[in-house]
Amino acid sequence: MEQIAGTKSVIYFDIIMNILIIGGTGFLSSRIVEKLLSKGHNITLLVRGKTKSKFFGNKNLSFIYGDRNDKKILSELTLKNKFDIVYDMIAYTENDSQTAIDVFKNKIGRFIHCSTISVYMLAKDVRLPVTEDQINLPLMEPFHRSPFGWDYGINKIKCEDVLRKYHNYKSFPVSILRPTYISGPGDPAKRDFFWIERIFDGKPLLVPGEGNFKFQEVFIEDAADAFCKVIETDKSIGEAYNVAAEEVFTLNEYLEKLMQLLNRNVEIFYIDQEKFDKLEISYSNEGDVFTFNTRRDAVFSLEKIKEHLNYKTTAFNDYMSTTINWFFKNYNGQSCGYSKREEELRIIKSLEFNV
Repeated sequence: MEQIAGTKSVIYFDIIMNILIIGGTGFLSSRIVEKLLSKGHNITLLVRGKTKSKFFGNKNLSFIYGDRNDKKILSELTLKNKFDIVYDMIAYTENDSQTAIDVFKNKIGRFIHCSTISVYMLAKDVRLPVTEDQINLPLMEPFHRSPFGWDYGINKIKCEDVLRKYHNYKSFPVSILRPTYISGPGDPAKRDFFWIERIFDGKPLLVPGEGNFKFQEVFIEDAADAFCKVIETDKSIGEAYNVAAEEVFTLNEYLEKLMQLLNRNVEIFYIDQEKFDKLEISYSNEGDVFTFNTRRDAVFSLEKIKEHLNYKTTAFNDYMSTTINWFFKNYNGQSCGYSKREEELRIIKSLEFNV
């Protein structure tokens, strides 16, 4: 992105801004809305209307219903409003981002794009910890079962590419945030709950591979804070930031931590990754199963976001305790794939027999 030499950083803590959020009712975006409203900002949400916002009725919040790529709706918004900030939380294709550029260029103060660490993790090789400049590296061979989402990651790379192409400090100032797996109360992906429910039932766990690849989550409140802090300084203009927790775990270490929090001690059985991939239980239409089996180390540098945004993270034991309590008190369903738990146990028994 274009860098402006000699510009001095300006901090905007107490300025009330007019903010448009494309999306705004999802897991992360709803937390961002909550935090921005608490700071007194005026928020407009462009949503499809399929998910009800818990902030409906707030005097500083208004809703526009429609498709994010409807240029007529977007153009009318820019004619009627002067937006200091536009957050794009639901750009999943190059066309999504190009439409935003076409409509908002020269008409807004700043543009904030929600990306993902998947833009790195489809590369053939990365240097650890992964820094923000490791973008557009040569890709690995196409792998559609990538735990980082092959099609999702490829399309997010294309979104970033077009945004970098049009980024300009004056006409279209862009900032990008790249969250890792987001954890916390209300997580619709239920990635943590996959393991929480199985540990709590007291029966053995099945782990693909050896459980020794490193990864980072991020607590939902910390991720939302990062998205709010990015607009409080112009030092972030033209920059991209990793958004993750400081604590790094292997899957084995993560499971041990969960056992401690749940006061359970269950046995773990490991299965060869290639053999596991052929099993019916290795995939579910319900969502992610056998979560955080990243198949490679996924560790991200936080040096830049800490320096630029004074980014801080919550300790794992604190946010995971909150997450566990929420699922047990508020969620009545099962984790993804739990309907096939007996098949998992049958496979474990066969592994135990063959040891």
